[in-house]
Amino acid sequence: MRLLLIHPEPKHFAGAEAMLLYFLEGLLSAPCEVVVAVSKDGAFANRIPNGVEQIRINENAAFSIAELRRQLAELARHHRRKPFDIIHGWAARDWELAALLGQWVRRPTVGTLHDHPQARFISSKRRFLMRWSARCGLEKVVCVSEAVRLACLAASYPKNKLQVVHNGLPDFPAVRAARSPAVFRLGFLGAFSERKGLQLLFDIVSKLSNLTARPWELHLAGEAQEDVGRNLVEQIRERFSRVAWWPRVHWHGWIEEPRRFLGTLDLLVVPSREFDPFPTVLLEAAQMGVPVLAANVGGVAEIVAEGETGLLFDPGDAPSAADRLARLMAQSEMLDQMSERAIRKAHQEFGVGKMVAEYRKVYSTLLN
Repeated sequence: MRLLLIHPEPKHFAGAEAMLLYFLEGLLSAPCEVVVAVSKDGAFANRIPNGVEQIRINENAAFSIAELRRQLAELARHHRRKPFDIIHGWAARDWELAALLGQWVRRPTVGTLHDHPQARFISSKRRFLMRWSARCGLEKVVCVSEAVRLACLAASYPKNKLQVVHNGLPDFPAVRAARSPAVFRLGFLGAFSERKGLQLLFDIVSKLSNLTARPWELHLAGEAQEDVGRNLVEQIRERFSRVAWWPRVHWHGWIEEPRRFLGTLDLLVVPSREFDPFPTVLLEAAQMGVPVLAANVGGVAEIVAEGETGLLFDPGDAPSAADRLARLMAQSEMLDQMSERAIRKAHQEFGVGKMVAEYRKVYSTLLN
């Protein structure tokens, strides 16, 4: 099988890009030939694993018909030289190119959806292109969680084309620092934004200070990626910098090795306020054996087993989250059990090998 993966992303490196790199690494050990179409101008191409053939094409983020034609012509030329068996648009912005190329060269097509199909950050033009691709072009739409699949059904995507394949991670050893009885280390890892619940996080720890006498610290790794996020951080500083517990807050900035950071924590807090399709940070925490306290949004409950590998709370409910957190901090034995279960669940359900096997099943059904 010769597989073409399309993802000419010129600027961003986020969860979808990280997962594509993991997927490509996993495919190298599978009996198939992999080609990836990437942007000529982006740095992402430099991170593609050795052994994966690349086709460099122009990006088309603003969606120009003329540029789409040039992309199609370039990929069709490569197909004529050595045909593809499957064409896969890795993210929603790659779907129309994958769909049109598949129709042109008469090959089956797949698209992966990493977000809610009607997320507020997706433009109306992009939503139209996604619906057209799902209904008229792609033969399968792979959703990264059951929550995404249900959102697609609500958005009138064709039911018979939808399939769930969970993301997975390569194997990493769970190396964690020993839990200290002196101080409980809470953590947050991600973008500093209202969408990711940064304000809610500080509301939770503010209430926590009145619920437990146990010393705690809050460690934050990440950064604000836009002015709105930077303004939010300043508002939080202005609001809380004079309270007694503020010296317990530690800002680590952007980090290159998230697993090393996670390994220093007793508990990760993921207080997202909006739909979160299938948060990679929860997979990483589980792999490292870090229990979590997470808002029950999107696909979170497909990763976090309530009471087994962590605790869930209703989005926006700071008092309930703080109360559950205070109770959990007092139960070291339960935390240890959650840690062990999280590692086991991560390896059994969220490995990159399983993800590759599930995608290969999708491809096989289209080839038979």
